[in-house]
Amino acid sequence: MSEGAKEAWNYAVANSPPGRLSALYGAVLERWANCSGLYREALSRINRAGVSGMIIKTPSGILRRSPLMDVIRDLALEMKGYEAEMGFTPAARSRISLPAESTNEPDLRSEIAG
Repeated sequence: MSEGAKEAWNYAVANSPPGRLSALYGAVLERWANCSGLYREALSRINRAGVSGMIIKTPSGILRRSPLMDVIRDLALEMKGYEAEMGFTPAARSRISLPAESTNEPDLRSEIAG
């Protein structure tokens, strides 16, 4: 995982309600964290360049939308699906019921990332 993905992973694990994430969510959380890391990197590149970073000039001189804008949109949509699956949005949380509290919460990061 990239550093950005690790940060997203740690944030999600630290801020999820107790019992929300189990070892079965590991693969979904990993995909979400990787998307989040890439999303942040692409958005950072656009932000560094400002509005001019949203538009590129092709070799023929035509102005067009930066491919990074499409990457940002696609990653946001992909993350939204994972967030809904894991109950990370208010609407998703209203549809998910938590299991009874358990004292044996596994360390998801160590199970997946080693």
